[in-house]
Order: sequence, then C-alpha cells, then structure tokens
Amino acid sequence: MALSFNEVNKRGSYTWIKCNDDAKAGYFRNMFTSKHGGDFIHNNGRWEWIPQKDQIIILEPSFSQPANKEEEKEKIKEKCWIFSDESEKKYVTKNLQEFCKDNNLTRSSLYEVISGRRKSHKGFKLDKIIE
Repeated sequence: MALSFNEVNKRGSYTWIKCNDDAKAGYFRNMFTSKHGGDFIHNNGRWEWIPQKDQIIILEPSFSQPANKEEEKEKIKEKCWIFSDESEKKYVTKNLQEFCKDNNLTRSSLYEVISGRRKSHKGFKLDKIIE
C-alpha cells in the first residue's frame, strides 16, 4: 500500500496531530504501525514515522507550492486586467510586470490595488479583471 510520507511526518497535518498532539496519540501510533508497518521514533520532542525498507512511499510536494507550476502560470496568463489612470484613460494588460515597467509602477503596490488593499497606485485604479 502506498502511503504519503509528508502526510505522516508533516507538522500540522491530520495524521501528525493524531500521532503527536492528540490525547490518544500512543493508541493511534500503535494502530497506525499495525496497519502500515514501520515504526515511530521520538525525535526532538515529536514522533516521526520511519517506514519499512521495502515499503512504497509517495513523496508529495508541500502544500505551500503549487502542485503544477505550469498550470499556475497558465491561469495567470489567462487573466486580463483593465486599469484606468487619473484622466480616465483605459489600459488593458495580460502581463503585469511589463505594465509596471512601461508605466513606472511598483509591482507590489499594483498587486495591493488588485487585491483591494489599496484604492490606487500613482493614479492607476483597477477597473476590471477578466478571467
């Protein structure tokens, strides 16, 4: 049976909490090892699961990173932003980095305008996002 190594040993995951912070952690570790094999070792104040040598383990990417970077890039490329300046002139762009360079804007400030944390940046306001 394939098992995700990250799910068991990643701090904060459901299985990690059941093995470390739960009131019945010892019972859960025993049930886990009887089902999946391997052994738990106590390391720096927490329990880590060590699988058997011949056991198949799936190493998953962490959740903080996108599962597929190319899919994330495609989603970003599909978006189109419409901005207006102080004179109500409309600007349409698919590439925010180039838009910032062309108009002498700060990228982080423009992202704050897009997220709604700022109303405008150097006179540029967000009118619409087309996905």
